[in-house]
Formats: sequence, C-alpha cells, structure tokens
Amino acid sequence: MKQLPDIKFRLISGFSIAGLLFAAVFLLPDAGIPVVLALLGVVLSLEFYKLESAAGIPNFNVLGTLATVALVAVAWWTGVRDPATAGTWDAVVLFLTTIAVLLRQFPQKNNPHPIQTIAGTLLGVLYIGLLWSCLAKLLVFGRPSAAESSIWTVSGLHLPGRWLLLYSLFVAKFTDIGAYLVGCAFGRHKLIPRISPGKSWEGVIGGIAIGTLVGCIVVHFVPAANYAPYGLTVPRAIPLGICLAICTVVGDLTESLFKRASGLKDSASAIPGMGGLLDVVDSILFAAPAFYLYLRLAAALGWAPAA
Repeated sequence: MKQLPDIKFRLISGFSIAGLLFAAVFLLPDAGIPVVLALLGVVLSLEFYKLESAAGIPNFNVLGTLATVALVAVAWWTGVRDPATAGTWDAVVLFLTTIAVLLRQFPQKNNPHPIQTIAGTLLGVLYIGLLWSCLAKLLVFGRPSAAESSIWTVSGLHLPGRWLLLYSLFVAKFTDIGAYLVGCAFGRHKLIPRISPGKSWEGVIGGIAIGTLVGCIVVHFVPAANYAPYGLTVPRAIPLGICLAICTVVGDLTESLFKRASGLKDSASAIPGMGGLLDVVDSILFAAPAFYLYLRLAAALGWAPAA
C-alpha cells in the first residue's frame, strides 16, 4: 500500500471546508449566496490567470475576473427574476466580454502576442466564469420568480436548490476522495502519466464507484420532496452519478494539464495539504454544469419543472 502523503493536513482542511460549506449552504439567505460565489469566483479566476502567467501566456486578469463576477451575477439574477432568459444573459455577458478584451488589446503597442493574450483571457472566462456560474444556476433552479423590487432583499431559503447543489458536490468530492484512497492503496496502471503521474485507472474506477454510491445514498436519505420533483430518483441517480463522476475526473485532469503546462505543483498555497482553491474545486467546475444540464433535460422531458 502506498503512503498517503499529507493526509493529516488534507483531513483538517477537508473537514474545515466541509463545515464552512454546510454553514454557507444552510444558513446564508438567498441574497448572500451570489456574493459568496462571486468572491470565490474572483479567487478562482486570479489563480487560473496565475497559472497562465507562469506558463508564459499573457492575459488581462482583471478583465477576465470581472467577467466571472458578471456571469455569476446574471446566473443568480435570472434564476430569481426570469429563469427562461438565463441562456440569453450568459450570451450577452460573453459577447460584451469578447468586445471588451479586443478593445483592451487594441492600444497595446508593446505586446507581441495579441492572439495568446486574447485567447488566454477568454479561456479563463469560459473555464472559470461560465462553469462556476452553474453553481448559482443550481441554487436557484426551480425557485419561484421574485418581484423585481424584492430581488436584492430576498431573506428566505430556497432549500431545494441548495440540496441540488449539495448532491453535485457530494458526488464530485467523494469521487475525488475515492480516487485518491483507492489509487494510493491499489493503483498500478497509470491513467495519463504525461498529465498527472499520480492518477491510476484503479483510482478512477474506484472514485467513480464511490462517488456514484454516495450520490445514491444522498438521494435515498434526503426527503424525497427535495429531489423527486426534479426527476432525481435512486434508479436515475446511478447513471447520473456515473456521468457526474466521469466529469469530475475530467475536471481534475484539466487542471492537472494547466498546472503541468505552467510548471507549478498547485494553483496556490492557501489551503494546507491541498494547495489553492482551484485545486479543491477543479472537479466541481465540470460536475455542477453537467448536473445543471441534466436538470434542464429532465424539465424538457417532463421529469422536472422548467427553470
């Protein structure tokens, strides 16, 4: 059996983050959620642009970070006010961001890499901003529309949306945990050593199995009123859990690819035993959007209410 490196710090950091997560999800009023997500989005964006800079890719990190905040804001706004227009406002933010990045590039006389600068900035907007905003979409999915005058004074708790978010978080993080533990114990066959030398096929399979199992347990024990109206039952949680777990692995490998290109071990060093915030939520960046797409599909098929 391989030694579990930094397991003490990982456990301490992991339980601390879990405690803060549950406190935020179940104690914050609805109006406080987008503020927290936007602040976390700022940290994630800056960490990603740091990776790009370390890889020699110039970027407009401030502009890209502001776009991430805007995507989170419109995701929450439209979820509260008019869910049917959510995709439209995403497109508006992305269009305006593209124009802003081009305008920012035009006056730069001493930048010999305009294409890399533009592409690097927009990649951060898509990878962090667009994917991260799906957490806000999960939180307000199915939420009754509020009157325009009350949007910024929401004090209640839309619990179904919070349980939807927690389901995706549980599947993603237990896939991570399962892959790490199974890989350390039984890993023999490397997955993609060029990108992530420590990951193994055994770990991936074990992680997918554990993440799917935990997702089924959550759906089974959480009161049915929180999941059944959205088309999420235990039988459906099996294929859905497998899909989300696979997305989790893809998210993990994606950040590993970026770190490999930058030559950095972690995106930051703020969290003992884990690295930066991006190192913690890289898998969620893909699992949450995949779950949101499932909910939209379920609504289209009549399994869940439209949102």
